[in-house]
Amino acid sequence: MSARPTFILILALFTCVPAGAESFKSWAARGAREEREKDPKAAFSSYSNALSLWDEDDGNAGKAKVLCARAGLREKEGDAAGALSDLSDCLALDKKNSRAFHRRGVLLLKGGKTTAAIGDFYKAVALDIGFGQAYADRARAYESQGEQGFAREDYKNACAYGVKPACAKAKSLAAKAGSKPKQQKAPDGEAAAEPEAEEEELAEKPVVKKKTPAAPSYRPKYKDCLESLDVCVERGDSFGACVNRAPDCDEKPVKGCCPAACLKAYQKSINNDGSEADAYREHFTAASACGAPPKESNDDVYRPEILDKR
Repeated sequence: MSARPTFILILALFTCVPAGAESFKSWAARGAREEREKDPKAAFSSYSNALSLWDEDDGNAGKAKVLCARAGLREKEGDAAGALSDLSDCLALDKKNSRAFHRRGVLLLKGGKTTAAIGDFYKAVALDIGFGQAYADRARAYESQGEQGFAREDYKNACAYGVKPACAKAKSLAAKAGSKPKQQKAPDGEAAAEPEAEEEELAEKPVVKKKTPAAPSYRPKYKDCLESLDVCVERGDSFGACVNRAPDCDEKPVKGCCPAACLKAYQKSINNDGSEADAYREHFTAASACGAPPKESNDDVYRPEILDKR
């Protein structure tokens, strides 16, 4: 046999593979099958082959699915950086994938990128309001930052959506927030005076009525609103209860009142199916636009007549 026929025969053996066998879809299906058969190395190779053959006709949905699948294999092998990269590419194509946002958030939290992780957990629960584990993991992130109020609220939500370990955490944080400070001891080891004794002592003294000058009118300050809400939340009350009890500065300008604009914005977020914790964090922080003082003044006094015009 001459060299030329031999070459043609060899070439034929390599080119007689069916057209569909070397396509994105065929490699993706093969990777999924290999993953089900507990062969992660083969699955990873097949997913990679699929991605190398992908073109626009195969669609973004299929590519996103393969990227997220390969991210899972990378994660199991301890390749956090590779998993984050695949998840980010997956989410760039599929922005409504709540599970992928949660998975990326968990990886970010493990890597110490807490703020970014919280952002992903927010996106996860925004896409799936009943995503209990996303609430629980966001609570862990808040707790690591010392934000006990937000952590407690998220643990409560996680508990409500069936994450049982979150129930105990919510109760534990509520108990800590509601605990009263211990009675301080008097100097030199003497026992502190009992409140009843102090009251009796005061009762024996004659009461002298003095005319007190009229208290100056209070000028509402946003920082007083935030401090009052923080005290309420740390006491163990829910965000919603604390906000609902806060006086409206437009109607009752007393210390601890909150700007009407912030109260309205908070209620609007709740009406749009937002959680109490999300709405609270958005509208009752120092950087919130609804409580900002007018730009032309350095004073932090809240002026409703100016804010209402914005």
